[in-house]
Amino acid sequence: MKVIFLLTTLSFLLSGCAAMSVEQCKTANWFNVGEKDGSAGRESRLDQYYSSCQKANITPNQNLYEKGYQKGLNFYCRPETIFDEALEGRGDYRVCPIEKRDSLRTYYQVAHEYYQANSEFERSQTDMSYYLKELERKDLSVKDRDDYKKRLYDLRLNSSRVQYRYQDAVRNLERFKAERGLQ
Repeated sequence: MKVIFLLTTLSFLLSGCAAMSVEQCKTANWFNVGEKDGSAGRESRLDQYYSSCQKANITPNQNLYEKGYQKGLNFYCRPETIFDEALEGRGDYRVCPIEKRDSLRTYYQVAHEYYQANSEFERSQTDMSYYLKELERKDLSVKDRDDYKKRLYDLRLNSSRVQYRYQDAVRNLERFKAERGLQ
């Protein structure tokens, strides 16, 4: 039974867009499905499961799903989880119960701001390296060479703003972590 559940769970995670296959609908533990969705910080997908399972003439157990979903959200809607997810560019505190959102918003905003600034900084550095390397090519057309020089010029003009935003986000992140005892 555990093997079937693990296989069902694995295929569920790999299924991507389709909420659930007919086989998954037949063997689903609706509490576990809800708990998995909640602990992953997803919006409730019960409507999608209804649509998917309708083909198998199976109705998801809404009560079990909702209980599992709430349990999963209790795990997900913790400051540390919201913070860590936002640092990776994932997650959203707005799936959490309304009464928890205000306390979670700051964790999300500081971490998400850092993620965005870091992504922009890394993208800028990667682009600069790419254009500098391309400009070394001997077989580069005049048109491409001029285009790359222009792009490099624009990146350099924007560089101080990007660096300042990144350094500001790092300072805010470190201060926030120290104030909240986060690692």
